[in-house]
Amino acid sequence: MKHNVDGLLDIVYQYYPRGVGIMDDGDIDVQRCAETEEHDRLVRARIEASKGDRWRGLRRRIQDGFPGRFMNHSLHLPAGGCDACYSFSIDMPESTGRTLWFHVSFLVPYYIVHSSRTIDIVKQTRDSFSVKFLGLHFIVPRSPFDPRFVARPDDGQKFAIITKKYATFDLLPDEQPCAEWISGDIEATFGCERMPPEIGTVLVPDVMAGLRLPGEARIYDCLFTDYHTWVEPSPSDESAPGVQIEAGNLTQPLIAVLTVLAALYCILWPLMPKLQSGSCYYVVKTDGFLRKDELIDALAKIRVLLDPPMTRWGVSARREFEAAARELEALVASWDGEGEPPAAMVAWAWSFLASWPVNSEPVASS
Repeated sequence: MKHNVDGLLDIVYQYYPRGVGIMDDGDIDVQRCAETEEHDRLVRARIEASKGDRWRGLRRRIQDGFPGRFMNHSLHLPAGGCDACYSFSIDMPESTGRTLWFHVSFLVPYYIVHSSRTIDIVKQTRDSFSVKFLGLHFIVPRSPFDPRFVARPDDGQKFAIITKKYATFDLLPDEQPCAEWISGDIEATFGCERMPPEIGTVLVPDVMAGLRLPGEARIYDCLFTDYHTWVEPSPSDESAPGVQIEAGNLTQPLIAVLTVLAALYCILWPLMPKLQSGSCYYVVKTDGFLRKDELIDALAKIRVLLDPPMTRWGVSARREFEAAARELEALVASWDGEGEPPAAMVAWAWSFLASWPVNSEPVASS
């Protein structure tokens, strides 16, 4: 090795700011990271690397040696987008379905070669389920085996199999000739050597690298790419999955709750300017019960958003929204807040959802 771990970490810190972008609440300020001197240095290194004649020459030789099997994964480098290496892969014969990956760092004189493996992890599902109902995605943090919410619980959903892919450096016999041939060309072209996993998988605790949060990034992520999982996943590291429930398997009380919530959010969301970009994924979280105080709070927010409306939907259908909000306010006011939502409220919700063109373009009220 040309460097020890400490030397490699010193290089990492030249391109990744330490402790920057981590907010007090644990959230990440990506923009602040992008404005650092270290990130600017990394972007410039990517752009400069994209101009390299050695990379173009290697790429041409590999393409000629493995026609139809070569894939360039570094097309983003000219824009300074991501990674700290040249990346390409070679498809093994179709009968194997495997792929060999090669990464040549342009920050340090090292490269890596690996294949991929998959592992199936069996986990007990958690007390939470999701359901798509009336076009909305609901998350219900309740047991999917609770008969109050699920009409026909399925014991087969008590456990789930999670399939994870990870990088392996232990190449199979039929992978080794290809790896050795290309490795020889990489070493001759760049004068680099292979970085062993015991070095590359060392954690770098105080930086973010691409999709890796502080505490997750490894030397491989920082000096090569964060595209792969570099160590075999441990069952203890995997979160227990929730369960997907079909809408037809919900109990009538939960259907009543979700129907009212669907109508409420079909009023609220079209009025919220920040949700009009077209890139939002709408999710409603509910514990399975309708709460009067939460309805009152949401209706108060709707009144503010309607005075005046700031979205195309709000402007074009203001009267319809105001009428629907008034009707729901009256129903909420007459409800004691106990038990299931009253039948009149559920009937109003069904009527509103049936008449409201939520999937069409807004048209001005006449």
